[in-house]
Amino acid sequence: MRSENVLEALYYGNIAPFESRFDRNPAYMNAAKTLCDREEQLTASLNAEEQQIFAQLVDAQCELSDVSGLEYFTEGFRLGAQFTLAAF
Repeated sequence: MRSENVLEALYYGNIAPFESRFDRNPAYMNAAKTLCDREEQLTASLNAEEQQIFAQLVDAQCELSDVSGLEYFTEGFRLGAQFTLAAF
């Protein structure tokens, strides 16, 4: 894909890396199922106050994961741009 086409596709929203699907990867699916099963088991064993604290912990972990994902994406993009500049 030529650079103009990539920029045009990005502009029109035809490139959306956040829509990548991991559910086709069996290792991802197994890990996700294990996580959900253990979360349900743990939640069921907690009282109401503990469940609220655990839910806050899960939310904080999700937020941290989102921030980390953005940082990894940004760093990868910068590294790719540096490779491109080095090639010319």
